[in-house]
Amino acid sequence: MRFSNRRLVLENLEGRRLLAAVDIPDNLSGSPAQVVVAPINIDTAAGVRGVEIRLSYDTSRLDLTSAGVIAGSIWSGSSDTQVTANVDDASGTAIIFVAASNPLGSGSGSLVELNFTIRAGVDVGTTAAIDLTEVVLNEGQIATAPAPIVGLDPTDGLITVSTASGTNRIGGFVYADTNTNSLPDSQEGISGVMITLVDQASGAQRQTVTEADGSFEFVDLATGTYTLTEQQPAAYLDGGTNTVTVTVSTEASLGDQNFRELGLRPEYVYGRLLTTLVRPVGSQGWIETLDRIHVDANESAVASLSVLSTSVVSSSSEMTSLSTSESFVSPSIDDSQTSNQTANSEPLEEATAALMIQPTSVVNSFGQPPRRDEFSSESVDRVYTESILF
Repeated sequence: MRFSNRRLVLENLEGRRLLAAVDIPDNLSGSPAQVVVAPINIDTAAGVRGVEIRLSYDTSRLDLTSAGVIAGSIWSGSSDTQVTANVDDASGTAIIFVAASNPLGSGSGSLVELNFTIRAGVDVGTTAAIDLTEVVLNEGQIATAPAPIVGLDPTDGLITVSTASGTNRIGGFVYADTNTNSLPDSQEGISGVMITLVDQASGAQRQTVTEADGSFEFVDLATGTYTLTEQQPAAYLDGGTNTVTVTVSTEASLGDQNFRELGLRPEYVYGRLLTTLVRPVGSQGWIETLDRIHVDANESAVASLSVLSTSVVSSSSEMTSLSTSESFVSPSIDDSQTSNQTANSEPLEEATAALMIQPTSVVNSFGQPPRRDEFSSESVDRVYTESILF
């Protein structure tokens, strides 16, 4: 009988890319009512194409929504990444699924990013744990080490509640550059636009929306480098970058961090923007119509409106309702306006110019906005822009 001498070889699972380390940073911080971004990181993403994540958090100190769960940095090269998040903020639990059609290449980064809001009134110095309870990669084909468990373990994250520090300020405007001078001039500001500020060092995040004059500001900032991101206003044509990076030094006040748009998309140019002697550009009715446009665009209530054509504006009597849902009915021109325009025999180009509009007034970022009754009489029956319609 012959015996062969065989050696038992134990293959390292990590060498076969069957192990990965996944965790949440435990050095995050933010002040009450502030948004803190908590990434769920992976050391090597090679071969990953699907992720299931389960976690819990202290809902007495933190809030989270499904919309606040976004794909992490490792998916940046994937064009079909899908994120499904089921967040129960009442119980403080979340189940998250992320998938792409093709496996990822090598590299580290975040699987998802969780935008937690620290509850107002939480005592400074307290901490809020994020318990990573389960991570499944590729339906279990790639194991995690250490494996997350319910309760305290090295994969869990921690947010420390701190005071807002610093006396620095960052501000600017979102505006429709209707006169193409790349400056936020009077009546060009866009209201209600979401602006997000992220501290690049800590990942701490704050958000605000632009005022009626298009202005925004973040105050009580510590020195450091920040990223400003604008959520593109749906009713406007994009006029430039939506993200800027700003470095703040001691006792700095950085204004003019502006975001430029080109003007209203044709489908949002409503009939009531036509001006009259009793309702000039900048009047209360004109401003209210523009505010309505912003609301309609944000709610996507007029997504299927037809683009206004020259044939529509050439005869106001032919203008029809632009309503495509019960939530919006586009106002038409009243008979008195129509008769006045007909009697004056306004040429086609003047009727077209009447639909070229600008948003509400803006001023210097440290000045005061003008009162709405202070608009010049020169604005009656005319608009100052010629670049809204394309």
